[in-house]
Amino acid sequence: MKPAEAKAIIEDVKKRGWVQKGNKFYTPAEVVSFNIKPDKPKRQAKAHRTGWIDDELNLRNKAKSVDVFMALVKAELSLDVWPEFYISTDKNYRLDYAIPVNTKMLSLKIAIEVNGGIWKKGDSGHSSGTGIKRDMDKSNLAQSLGWKIISVEPRELLTTKTLNLIRDYAKTHSLQVDGDSEINQ
Repeated sequence: MKPAEAKAIIEDVKKRGWVQKGNKFYTPAEVVSFNIKPDKPKRQAKAHRTGWIDDELNLRNKAKSVDVFMALVKAELSLDVWPEFYISTDKNYRLDYAIPVNTKMLSLKIAIEVNGGIWKKGDSGHSSGTGIKRDMDKSNLAQSLGWKIISVEPRELLTTKTLNLIRDYAKTHSLQVDGDSEINQ
């Protein structure tokens, strides 16, 4: 039996009045006769939030998504790109893409922000005053935390220009990228 099928059966049984106590289910009649109280639902452990590569939300986002840009940077520069990377645990600021560490697990902190809708007028999303202000606050926070920010339009994301910017930033961190020699610190 598949886990999804088992879960559906358990939910159906509970809807019909059965009560789970430990690993055992009691019929509605047993519940009344023996005055059985259901188990309290277990609280999920609070997610480990750090705003870094050990943050559970960042790990989950990295595990569930690989797109063309991420694959391109991996193939061309041998760098791991993290999508929707949270940098702040209190404001839930996240970068569109982040390259937090190099292949040696040393801090690299390259952020790629894709600014869509910059030519669109309107009062919603990132083009509103509130959205622009939030983006500025996020950018300022990221820079204060040592992130190098590359801002691009969606059409510029998959270009050699963007790859070269990433390569140049990586070089400043003494990283060997695409056959280039390491730069002394």
